[in-house]
Amino acid sequence: MLKITDTYDLFEIYKFQKSFVTPYFYDVDFESFKNSFLDDIDGEGRVLFKELNTKAVYDDDTLLGFVQYGKTAFGFADNGEISSEISYPVIRNFYFKEGRDDAGKMLLSEAVKSLGTNERVYAFFHYFGMTCFARHGKLFEKHSNIEALLKENGFVIEHENVYYSSVLSGVESSDVTINANDLTAGKHQYIDFKLQDNQVGGCEVHYLDETTAFLRWIYVNGDIVGKGIGTKCMSALRSFLFEKGIKRFDTDTALDNTVAQHYYEKNNFTREGITKSYYTK
Repeated sequence: MLKITDTYDLFEIYKFQKSFVTPYFYDVDFESFKNSFLDDIDGEGRVLFKELNTKAVYDDDTLLGFVQYGKTAFGFADNGEISSEISYPVIRNFYFKEGRDDAGKMLLSEAVKSLGTNERVYAFFHYFGMTCFARHGKLFEKHSNIEALLKENGFVIEHENVYYSSVLSGVESSDVTINANDLTAGKHQYIDFKLQDNQVGGCEVHYLDETTAFLRWIYVNGDIVGKGIGTKCMSALRSFLFEKGIKRFDTDTALDNTVAQHYYEKNNFTREGITKSYYTK
């Protein structure tokens, strides 16, 4: 008999989520998972959620799935600035065993009911994902049963991204130099690229652990795009990270941003698949 409950074993949730094959579910230890699952912050040290709830579904003593949902501590104004006056109802994590849509329906119904139906509800909101997974909150394309259930219940696709991963294996040649700022409270680092003492671009890197990092964004000054400077910047960045002990370097970009996709694939990133976010109309 199915039972939904907010009394659960978090270590069991940890093992259950790790069983879902997803390129950005890094092999983190339980303590890192626990801190991210319960008390997460963004790159600048801001608390992500002002309230967060978790429900699990069991068939007797067998865990079939769980959902984590709540209200965010801030949102984004029309101009992109962060505002504490804005809050989103978000289904942050939602996973259930394939073939057990009955358990999934029970979890999703509980989350939507608790969040309320008078405003737009988001699911797998990128920014509010778990920090131990680089805050990549989108759903991986392989989990089609989860997407199907969301769509059956009024959710539509909001954004689609291409996820990339790269292995760093050595120092690469580049005449671009790195000017790295101090780490933020959330283990992010802002980096400037310089060529002959002139700043030509920049990026933001999120360090997951001693050997894993995520590229949140990168840019090259508009007046020099198409002159090979972007590749030199990436080579300098990859070398900088390799010398810090980073072995795995990931990133993502919008599905319709074919220019960025070409850039990453040209610079030794491997396309891992599509990730998606959702919302109710």
